Amino acid sequence: MQVAKNYLYNAAYQLLNIIVPIITLPYLARVLGKDGVGIASWTNSLVTYFLLIASLGIVTYGSREIAYIHNDFELRQKKFWEIQTIHFLAGFVAILLYIAFIYGGGAVNHRIHENELFLWYQIWVIFSGIFDISWYFMGLEDFKKTVLRNMLIKLLMTALIFWLVKKPSDVGAYILLLAISQVVGNLSMWFYLIGKFKLPKLSSLELNVHWKPVFLMFLPTIATQIYLQLNKTMLPFITGVTASSGIYDNADKIIKVCLALVTSVGMVMLPRMSAHFAAGEHDQMKKAIHSSMDFVSAIAIPLATGIAAVGPTAMLWFLGKSWGEVGTALVLLTPIIVFIGWSNVIGNQFLIPTKRLHDFTWSVTFGALLNVVLNFFFIFVWGVEGAAIATSLSELAVIGYQLVVTRKDMAVLAHFTGIWRYLVASAVMYVAVMCYVNSHGVGFVSTVVETIIGLFVYAIALLVLRAPILDQLKNRTFFR
Repeated sequence: MQVAKNYLYNAAYQLLNIIVPIITLPYLARVLGKDGVGIASWTNSLVTYFLLIASLGIVTYGSREIAYIHNDFELRQKKFWEIQTIHFLAGFVAILLYIAFIYGGGAVNHRIHENELFLWYQIWVIFSGIFDISWYFMGLEDFKKTVLRNMLIKLLMTALIFWLVKKPSDVGAYILLLAISQVVGNLSMWFYLIGKFKLPKLSSLELNVHWKPVFLMFLPTIATQIYLQLNKTMLPFITGVTASSGIYDNADKIIKVCLALVTSVGMVMLPRMSAHFAAGEHDQMKKAIHSSMDFVSAIAIPLATGIAAVGPTAMLWFLGKSWGEVGTALVLLTPIIVFIGWSNVIGNQFLIPTKRLHDFTWSVTFGALLNVVLNFFFIFVWGVEGAAIATSLSELAVIGYQLVVTRKDMAVLAHFTGIWRYLVASAVMYVAVMCYVNSHGVGFVSTVVETIIGLFVYAIALLVLRAPILDQLKNRTFFR
């Protein structure tokens, strides 16, 4: 029941993540234009690599370690300070490296030099990562605090965007607003520890025991972020157009909004699966993974199909006719909703809790390397569309690798016993929606009607096909 509550908390936050872009993306697309959005996207992709150094693999590693000892307050307090001290040290190194990058990169590359001021604004993103202790509350399965904090910050940020960002030259204000709001949000979480945790004696901290596992968790994090950010980083260099990063980024943001609903399952299940593993409850883990895979498939497949049907025409009124290329990129990116949803279950609910970091690392490293290779060729030939194709193929490679390495631990095919029903239901939904799309004009009302038609047809199809997800919902067995 606790896991279901945590999922609902996350789902509520993800719902806000859906509403906010619906409000801000079209506003920013029109106010900042392609160049402004492109600058914000590109400079953020660059600072993200240094944020990775500051964060290491601490969010995943820390939540797992806290979950192992959640009933022992003294040990939990000690481990918190040990992990967070490493976090502070890594953050200091990241800031030094980022400053060196700005000065050094500006001297050898004109694009970096031209955007030097915006890169300085982005340094606040690294500070936000240093003070992020959400991993501690995730390990305690206390998602309420982080979700409510994030929702408040998100609402405040949205209001400030409309207040402070008025014209194309306000791109700097927009970058600062996003970065500093993250800092404020992460600092606010520390107030929950005041009066509960005491400052430690440095001599009592055992940092050495954490360096190796944190670094091992860092490797897959790097690999994952490389193929999440590399496209936006490489596009301006290869195409010579900064706006191309903004086009891809808008498509990517819309996909991520939907993807967040799917990956919430893995986030809330990680501490629970770690606890099952620590208690030796392996059968419970397998049952939970099977339920999660079915749940994710039931959500991800129709989401991907629905976006592919509605996206291209919706983008014309949502962002403006000049952003039509986003619709094409959107369709090409839709498969990653399914692929990432599945790999999130296998990775966060099995490989990480069972300490199979080697396999997890290699899966995302394989995907990252493939993405780098494909990017050079595909972006050169097809530009933004090429970047989207490369991302989808890379995510397919990740889940493929994970299924291969876990085939002896679980009945892999059993994960997909009900998938044909979701595929058939989604196909019927796609045909129904496209019939309406092809016979009606472009506009907000048309998109709303298309969405309602899609939801209604998919729900009816699930009932007719007697999809497994219906039994889970009826018996309340999901996430158990």
